[in-house]
Amino acid sequence: MAWLVLKLPTDWWQGFSGFQLPTGGKVWVPAEAQADYVLALKENQPTLYAEVKRALDEKIQEDCLPMQETIDRGHGRLEIRTFLLSTELDEISRKTDWPGLAAIGVVESIRDIQGTVSSESRYFITSITDPAHFQEVVRDHWAIETSQHWVLDVQFGEDRNRTRKDSGAINLALIRRMSLNMLRRNGNQKGSIRSRKIRAGADDSARAEYIFGDHRPS
Repeated sequence: MAWLVLKLPTDWWQGFSGFQLPTGGKVWVPAEAQADYVLALKENQPTLYAEVKRALDEKIQEDCLPMQETIDRGHGRLEIRTFLLSTELDEISRKTDWPGLAAIGVVESIRDIQGTVSSESRYFITSITDPAHFQEVVRDHWAIETSQHWVLDVQFGEDRNRTRKDSGAINLALIRRMSLNMLRRNGNQKGSIRSRKIRAGADDSARAEYIFGDHRPS
């Protein structure tokens, strides 16, 4: 399961309640509609995933859901996304486990990349009930995610990494993201990410600024 982050009120830490995931982790969600959430479902939550998929597949068969569609073209790639949202939650057996749950959604994607066609369906639970808002939030998150992935791949070789043993892949992914955040937030911001990497690698003082920001140890 993964978060799609939404706009939060200034005092977002107030009025939030936490609940335990079946995996033992904890997720914080709005307790009194002070903010909204969208959670992307994965098959490691088999019961919830199956219930949401079945409920939405039935609604799609009945052709009774409002539909939002987007088309993106560029660089030999065509992607058509269809966004559907349902507020009928009768088939979700443990609704009370998800505070604020108001709707379930699916995004169906068809991609044509230089003649190779593929399709994918992604399922969500959310406190949002407006289809247009659901579409906006998911698209905004993907735009940020895609942009970050491109930088991580070009500057840190993420897609070429073949580490698979134990928790190595997760640990390296976290280190890459921490490094990117440091380069973007701390130290000398002149030039590209690549030039900042070179600066950090060649100069001990610059590297300390990128790592510690304004709180460098004496």
